[in-house]
Amino acid sequence: MNTLKVTLFAAAIAAATSLAAAPTDAQRLYEGKCAKCHGINGDGQGKVGKSLDPKPTDFTSVKWQSDMKDEDVVEAITNGSKSTKLKIGKKMTEYGSKLSKEQVQGLVTVIRGFKAK
Repeated sequence: MNTLKVTLFAAAIAAATSLAAAPTDAQRLYEGKCAKCHGINGDGQGKVGKSLDPKPTDFTSVKWQSDMKDEDVVEAITNGSKSTKLKIGKKMTEYGSKLSKEQVQGLVTVIRGFKAK
């Protein structure tokens, strides 16, 4: 009986660890749409981003994270360089017509997650 409990406990821990490590849809979306410029770690050092002028935003910046409101991040994602509210690099793609509001909010969550790293 104790062996069964230990086995079930180990299986539960393995399943929880697997779920915690699995990327969310928003993380996958970030990796597919944003990381090439903003970097997989959000530091603005993506492969494409390194050659851009101005440099992509560094989402790990404490100052940027504190200065930007969530609405501003939504604006940047939605309208990109076409934003009339924010000064954004001319290469920033607008995703308003390509992503749902839920997907944009998911990206905001991922971007905000770089603050703690």
